[in-house]
Amino acid sequence: MSKGRAARSVAEFKSTFSPEADVIFLRQRVAELEAKHEHARQTTGEVLEIVHELRNAITEAGPVKMAYEPSEKGSAPCTHVLHLSDWHYGAVTKKDEVDGFGEYNSQIAEKRLLTLGQAIIKKTLAQRHGYVVPRLHILGTADYISGGIHYELDVTNEFPCPVQAVRCGYAMGGLLMMFAPHFETIVVDLVTLDNHGRLTRKPQSSEGGFNNWGYVVAEIAKQYVSKQQNITVNIHAKPSALVTVGPERYLCFHGHQVKAWAGIPYYGLDRRVAMEAVKRMGLPEQEFTKMVSGHLHVAFNSIMWNLGGSLSGTDAFDHNCGRHSKPHQTSWFVHPRHGEFDWTRWRV
Repeated sequence: MSKGRAARSVAEFKSTFSPEADVIFLRQRVAELEAKHEHARQTTGEVLEIVHELRNAITEAGPVKMAYEPSEKGSAPCTHVLHLSDWHYGAVTKKDEVDGFGEYNSQIAEKRLLTLGQAIIKKTLAQRHGYVVPRLHILGTADYISGGIHYELDVTNEFPCPVQAVRCGYAMGGLLMMFAPHFETIVVDLVTLDNHGRLTRKPQSSEGGFNNWGYVVAEIAKQYVSKQQNITVNIHAKPSALVTVGPERYLCFHGHQVKAWAGIPYYGLDRRVAMEAVKRMGLPEQEFTKMVSGHLHVAFNSIMWNLGGSLSGTDAFDHNCGRHSKPHQTSWFVHPRHGEFDWTRWRV
């Protein structure tokens, strides 16, 4: 062996088994960065990977036979708006924990969704005696599942978060298919950034709508109804979404962004309206007529904001704090010229 080859062999051996201090440092640094990158990829990309894997396994509903018939009335077509908020699917509330003021589990949740669906269809048919109502527009303001953001939820939920998300997605898809035969068109706008569906311990703003079980719920529901041509599902994986319904422009978000204390934060909500108005000042395409949110589990209709109720109702924590709210969701109608009318709180 030549001296040159021998020297290279010695250098390679030394580099591999007895490297210099700077080489050792760089190798350790590279290992640290690779570990951080892998952790970040798992943290922020976990839900997206799950969704891609689920898409091939999701059962799609077949098209339904339409019961809707176009109206011959000459009045302007109105839209029935349904606000879905705070389902907390997967949570469990036992009667004795709330002194009989409520009870909740997945079976009760699905029964309440059936009751809600029947009520919305019946209400629409009643309004069609005086108005043309070809459209249903659904606004979803998140907290679709119970999640696992607290230890108490981890040990009391009916099943783990992935199961909650999958079953809730199918439940939402089933509700949409229930509506499908009775409307010419159905548009669904689902916000996914919330507090209960998050995968991080602290609320996440950047990519919080993707790194969230609510995103999985929305994707499964969308895939489930993909063959139904009169349903369009829009997923908003961001803090808020501006949704146009006739003359109304709804700024939809979950509501955990508003600081609350001692019940409905009237001042906090009005302050949020003012902040959003100032931020959007001079931008006609960003203007809104009303805020729509949930989170507080109590439905309320105001001039500048609508709050949605919860499907779960009073839980053990609420009861311990002396609060009580019956399970309910809300809906209203939008006239193309006159705007909102007939706001209804649906007790389910």
